[in-house]
Amino acid sequence: MALAYIGIAIGVLIVLILIVKISRTSPREVAGIDGYCKKCGLETRGLNCPKCEKKSKSFGV
Repeated sequence: MALAYIGIAIGVLIVLILIVKISRTSPREVAGIDGYCKKCGLETRGLNCPKCEKKSKSFGV
């Protein structure tokens, strides 16, 4: 019986932590992806920046 109470307490604690994280997260933040390039500031929506990425494609050689 004591193990059941401990399990319930841990479950409630995890739920409270997740609720706090959700309330502090901005609704515009999606999975931690930056919408802008860190180097030039161009909007990339999480993709590679066409201005800053390497221009030469060497196929791993």
